[in-house]
Amino acid sequence: MRDFLHSVRSGLEAGLAQPRASAPFVYVTAIHSDAGLTRSLAGITLISREIGFEQDAETVYSPDAKSATFHAQHQEACVALAVEVCPARQTVSIAVSGTNNDETYQLFLEADNRLFGVC
Repeated sequence: MRDFLHSVRSGLEAGLAQPRASAPFVYVTAIHSDAGLTRSLAGITLISREIGFEQDAETVYSPDAKSATFHAQHQEACVALAVEVCPARQTVSIAVSGTNNDETYQLFLEADNRLFGVC
């Protein structure tokens, strides 16, 4: 989880060209998933690119390579996405952060819907 939060912070810092006085908006959710690491990351990468998160995309694996965090910047908006896959806990978590609340929330809803489906 610490790597996941660090990834969100690093991604947002990389996307912000100038310092801002206000804190970023961050939306987070998680689901139970028994899909494997490789399968999950492949789907996450594909879907993230389809919704515009393709700039500075990177996947960071845990030291034991049993979990990973994918993060990327949106190609047009100042918004970052991080997705953590942890098969051992059977969870997938997403976080979307940005400086514009409406834009960030809309991209969060789109990412949540595309990655996790309508609940």
